Amino acid sequence: MAQPDSHVYDMLLSVGLAFAAGIPLVTIARRIGLPPILLLTAAGVLIGPGVLGEAALVDPADLGRGLEVLVALAVGLILFEGGLTLDRGVLRETPVVITRLLTVGVFVTLLVGTLALVFLADRPWREALLGASLVVVTGPTVIGPLLKRVRLNERLHGILHWEGVVIDPIGVFVALLCFEIAISDESGGLTAIVDLGVRVLGGSIIGIIGGRILLWLHRRDLVPTDLTNVFTLSVAVGVFTVAESVRSEAGVLAATVAGYTLGFQSPERLRHLRAFKEEIVFLLIGALFILLAGRLDFERFESFGLGGLLAVLAMMFVARPLSIVFCTWGSDLGWNERTFLAWVAPRGIVAASMASLFALALERANPDDVGFVETFTWSVILATILLQATTAGPLAGLLGLRRKHPKGWVIVGAHSLGRRIAHFATNEAKVPVLLIDQNKRAIREAKAEGLHAIEQDARRPELAERADFARFGNLLALTDNEDLNVRLCDIWAEMLGKSNVWRWGGEESDSGSRFAEGLPRPGLISAEMERGDAKFVVDPDEHGAGIYRVASVNDGVMDLAPPDAGSLMGLHLIREADYFRQAFLPESFGPLQSNGIDGILHELMDRLVAARPDINREEILADLLSREQLNPTFVGDGVCIPHTHARGLDERVCVLGIAPEGTSYGPHKVRLVFLLISPTGDPESHLATLAEIGRTCLDPSIRQALMEAQSGTKALQIIRGAHA
Repeated sequence: MAQPDSHVYDMLLSVGLAFAAGIPLVTIARRIGLPPILLLTAAGVLIGPGVLGEAALVDPADLGRGLEVLVALAVGLILFEGGLTLDRGVLRETPVVITRLLTVGVFVTLLVGTLALVFLADRPWREALLGASLVVVTGPTVIGPLLKRVRLNERLHGILHWEGVVIDPIGVFVALLCFEIAISDESGGLTAIVDLGVRVLGGSIIGIIGGRILLWLHRRDLVPTDLTNVFTLSVAVGVFTVAESVRSEAGVLAATVAGYTLGFQSPERLRHLRAFKEEIVFLLIGALFILLAGRLDFERFESFGLGGLLAVLAMMFVARPLSIVFCTWGSDLGWNERTFLAWVAPRGIVAASMASLFALALERANPDDVGFVETFTWSVILATILLQATTAGPLAGLLGLRRKHPKGWVIVGAHSLGRRIAHFATNEAKVPVLLIDQNKRAIREAKAEGLHAIEQDARRPELAERADFARFGNLLALTDNEDLNVRLCDIWAEMLGKSNVWRWGGEESDSGSRFAEGLPRPGLISAEMERGDAKFVVDPDEHGAGIYRVASVNDGVMDLAPPDAGSLMGLHLIREADYFRQAFLPESFGPLQSNGIDGILHELMDRLVAARPDINREEILADLLSREQLNPTFVGDGVCIPHTHARGLDERVCVLGIAPEGTSYGPHKVRLVFLLISPTGDPESHLATLAEIGRTCLDPSIRQALMEAQSGTKALQIIRGAHA
């Protein structure tokens, strides 16, 4: 077997180790509460040529021009994902401070940075302009984890979040213009502007076309569902490549525009696509930081000089504070909020990637270039992360900007039940509520009722990084799927705390607290509400059979736990559709005289016919016998529930036979046999009745009381008491 070429082997080792180590390092950083960039940068330097020299495990030089391709493509995909996450209403609805940060703030940072590099670091003005342009962006890759770790008040959270999300593409435009100016000759200012215009126009047109094509394909379901993610990824790469072939550095703009064009229309499949893209972006960020950090060496920083250090400090202590002064002028932000904004502005992957791309291009044009621009950019990145990101938490606490545990609720399930609880929380507890559902109709109805609702998959933990999620500290999972509810509590408990997640269904040992134990599934309650068989009332004194207290107002918060004091304002569900109680025939109750499947079913059917002579005994009995002899409906604890549907029946009926000493029913020994017959065409009520019988018989004291009942009237009282 031929030995691999040593250069190919070195290239494979560098790329492979970077991708293999990236995500584990991000995971470790999250676990220990450090910004991931710190570990990724440290790893890139320690295993790169800057420390290990020729023995380096990761050497970006092994990739040659391939590094530029990899970095450019990765930045394009990162910005494509960023475009997908942009909200089309963000700039229209966000406070004026954010708009100023994206305009005035960028200009002030660019101006101060340029002056600092010219007068403090003694750099040519073109190079100074390029260096300053690379550090105008903060970046969501650093801000997002910081906001998750430091729970700021809602206003600050929103400002920092949207600044980080929206400023990346703006920063790319500014950097491209400054790069054109930097590489042009003294008389080439107009040429630089023309070149930038070609890049912007070409990249924008190609991006819009690519995004519209993707949107057209998604809306017509022309791409198989299982190929949606990889197909979209391939088209994004294609858009980037076509734009790059038209004009270098136009690809990143085209990818951003394509992502925004697609995200702007929010196609149905976009939820899954965003989740997939976020995973790809995490992988790329981890690998990129290791590879790019591998280009750094200590000699560069030693030659950086005092002037370079002063320029970095000017970016932190002059540019950002001055920008905040202008951007918050006339706003209602307090001095403590302005102080925090003036201090926190960590840079991320886009700044590092664009700096490396431009540095590689400058090195080709001038091999003697020592990479001052790249060193300056990395110095700002590391300084802002080390000093700002790591001290943001203590500073927020010192300034009194940490928010208390939010009182708001996220309710997963925008059906009638979820919406009624949301109204109670909003109107009575005065706390914010967000409804999440993937059902378009339910979301439309919630919005029509004036509720805040979004069409999303609640299993995505990235939702918690949205600016509007800062108000929510509690979760109620109200889907009909018990396993999904447990899974949602598992996911959200990591962000909100185990004591702040609730769910319908599941076992006592599962994550989260059980909500309204004893109630059937939320979809059934919602159907009852729509039929008028169930209603909600707000009253602290409601009680009695068929009335369930589902929520209370306690000290200005909505509480789902049973209240210690009965005087608390409460939301009560009144169910007139107590399925089991309504179906039960007390006149047909009595001890079983028969045994075996045939004998017991014949006896119970005789009782039923005596109470309802119009029933087709033979047809129903034949159906029951064929089902029960094949698979007896034994549910455990000595309980059996044979059941079927019947034509011509206008209501559900249930007959109960008891055998306190036990009797045989196929291979089982039974003591309680419930025969349930429902009209055809009413599967919801039939299943609800089965569920209520099953829940009633879970309590051994109720089973014992039913076996000891001396009459049907007494048995009905026991059933009513079980549902009270």
